[in-house]
Amino acid sequence: MKVQVSKAGARRFLLFTQGLLEVPGMIRPWVKELRGRSGLLRALERLEAVQLDPIAVVERNHHLVLRNRVGGYRPEMLDGLFAAGQVFEYLANARCVLPMRDLPRFWPIMLAARQLPARTTLAGSMSDVLQRLHAEGPLPPRTLGNEGPRLLGIGYNPPDKASKASGRAIDLLWLGGEIFVARREGNEKWYDLAERVVPQEVRADLPGDVMDLRSPLLWDLVVRTGAEDRGGSPVAADGGSSGAPDLTEADVSRPWSTPHVTEGEAAWQRFLLDKYMRAYRLVDLGDFRFGWQHYPTARRRALAAAKVEAGEWVEVAVEGVRRRYCALAEDRPLLEMAEDWEPRRTVRFLAPLDNLLWRRERLQDLFDFDYAWEVYTPAGKRRFGYYAMPILYGDRLVGCIDPKLDRRNGVLLVNRLHLDLRDVDGRGLRRSLEKALRESARWHGAETIQFMEEARTVFAAR
Repeated sequence: MKVQVSKAGARRFLLFTQGLLEVPGMIRPWVKELRGRSGLLRALERLEAVQLDPIAVVERNHHLVLRNRVGGYRPEMLDGLFAAGQVFEYLANARCVLPMRDLPRFWPIMLAARQLPARTTLAGSMSDVLQRLHAEGPLPPRTLGNEGPRLLGIGYNPPDKASKASGRAIDLLWLGGEIFVARREGNEKWYDLAERVVPQEVRADLPGDVMDLRSPLLWDLVVRTGAEDRGGSPVAADGGSSGAPDLTEADVSRPWSTPHVTEGEAAWQRFLLDKYMRAYRLVDLGDFRFGWQHYPTARRRALAAAKVEAGEWVEVAVEGVRRRYCALAEDRPLLEMAEDWEPRRTVRFLAPLDNLLWRRERLQDLFDFDYAWEVYTPAGKRRFGYYAMPILYGDRLVGCIDPKLDRRNGVLLVNRLHLDLRDVDGRGLRRSLEKALRESARWHGAETIQFMEEARTVFAAR
């Protein structure tokens, strides 16, 4: 079954499902519908996942995403959901904040993570982390294992660089669901034992005969060794050895990589593929994140074909676009009527990792917009700026703004401004830009807005 839609219809449908579309007298954006902590939780459930990122040029990515969708949103509201056990962090599109209701469905991947070879190498350090949390309650990584061993060749470091064993141990325990992020203070994560973080009603829904959230072997090590110095260093930074396998011989998996779940885990794969589709709503089979697993191309095609044959998905042909898309079958009526919607032309600044932007090729196909996050691009090669945020105007992406918050002086700086005014009312865009900048400055606690010379020239010309 195929659905033929125009570009305008496809992008309006996509903006509607992402909570960013307003059609006067017909469709309200989520930000006018959802308010407070309960509205925030509903927004997270609708989005399925919100990507976390530590960079704080202005407010952090996840807070910018939620500000565009929840009325009166403040960062402390998300902290409140963590404290109430209503959300958790785990790997989806990347490291994301997820509704706690999904935890039982993520449990198979957490159990699979407990088989990572790196756990054998780092068992001592993992035991130390568990014991500290057990005795002291929630702690941030900076206080865990500062005096502990530093290892060569694990984690994010190349073979000749040392890495703190406790940091990699925390990664592995978190992947295994034995510890969770209990709260965040700014960019600092505070971890605690799963049994203290996961609500009892969610624990009751964990699949299988799961009596405890702890890994029995690790906790046996905690009990047996008590507060002894367990080290756990296969190759210490000073060249010494604890007697554990040498890292050049041991298979120390990179602890931030999603553990592989075999094809036999059909229920897990179905859940994750369905969640991925509900998050994206319009997907192409070339997406390397397809189904949030590392599927080869043939497997992606087979999975999509099975969904279409089962009547769960429909194929979508977008007029003038070679790439073929798929959508939920239940979304077909919306796809077919979306072209007739007339969006209100308001401006929103999108976070660089906003859900709408997850697939760059989709932006090119539907919005005729070429966007790359340039935070890792050398300064001399940047087109739009270090923290360039796409500008959404109605149902069009019309450029990028590169802001920076001067917190000390209460100034929102506009370093760069790039605008594409093809088929756009320049005067209306300028008024909407001014309003959006004032609202953004106020939300960030800035008293003034300052245009740097390059941005001032562009703005004045419009």
